[in-house]
Amino acid sequence: MADIKLKNVRKSYGKLEVIKGVDLDIHSGEFMVFVGPSGCGKSTLLRLISGLGDITSGDLYFDDERVNNKVPSERGIAMVFQSYALYPHMKVYDNMAFGMKLLKASKEDIRNRVVKAAEMLQIDHLLDRLPRQLSGGQRQRVAIGRALVRDPRVFLFDEPLSNLDAALRVAMRLEISKLHQTMPDVTKIYVTHDQVEAMTLADRICVLRDGMIEQVGTPEELYEHPNSIFVAGFIGSPKMNFLTDRFSAAFDCHTLGVRAEHIDIVDSDPLWSGKVVHTENLGSDAYIYLDIGAEEPLNVRLKEPRPIALNAEIGVRPQDGHLYRFEDRGHPLPER
Repeated sequence: MADIKLKNVRKSYGKLEVIKGVDLDIHSGEFMVFVGPSGCGKSTLLRLISGLGDITSGDLYFDDERVNNKVPSERGIAMVFQSYALYPHMKVYDNMAFGMKLLKASKEDIRNRVVKAAEMLQIDHLLDRLPRQLSGGQRQRVAIGRALVRDPRVFLFDEPLSNLDAALRVAMRLEISKLHQTMPDVTKIYVTHDQVEAMTLADRICVLRDGMIEQVGTPEELYEHPNSIFVAGFIGSPKMNFLTDRFSAAFDCHTLGVRAEHIDIVDSDPLWSGKVVHTENLGSDAYIYLDIGAEEPLNVRLKEPRPIALNAEIGVRPQDGHLYRFEDRGHPLPER
């Protein structure tokens, strides 16, 4: 078990400051996900926690122990990388056992842990194969198993699913979610650019922007109560609609936000109306894009998938209680 605390943590490369004073508490056993756009510092922050990067200033604590100067092997962490990082000449068993062999564990202890981890990840039938004989999903399971056998206090994931195709990503999300449930005492920190992974895996999400924390909260809190226009636009798929000028002025704000699922198509008394310029049928969901004269087409989720022709004239009305009002600096305004 490990509570992790970051106090005014900064990281600079020469004059370039990448992490700009991060304060964050990660609770023991929690699944914390770092998200943010490319270059926001999420992978750098993970490396600082792991010990693979040096902290320029500030303090990092595991429980109440300051670990700034401890090497990764002394922190009780295990890390899973995007690239798998498996030894190509070693069989699966030896890849998973390698770290424990370096720690001089007994052969019996190594075998027990490797077999247990392999069974948990359903790769016990692959222990005699080489990495080149495995699929991408199987290789990632081996990489996770190699980390598992070390019995870590903290599990770190650096975009582990980004090399997999869509179907495998879904399957591996389920595996990682089950892993979290079977290891409730192990703290897990996960870096991703995929907000679907963040929303489905996280106990809490930390949204980073330009080396600073924008907001920390549960997936529901970030989705329903974003504390900035940045978070409102980043969390949620499809992204929130933003309207300005005459559309927002009618609601006494600089920018008006509304999500696609909170807009109703109406036959009479529409608030906005326009022409359908694009449609998307995703099977279970369908969307239309409506040109209402705003800067961008308005994205509307259909409550019941139905054929709507391009260039059709449609009237819509946003649902009461689901409008987000922002002032000119991007901070939220209270509901009217």
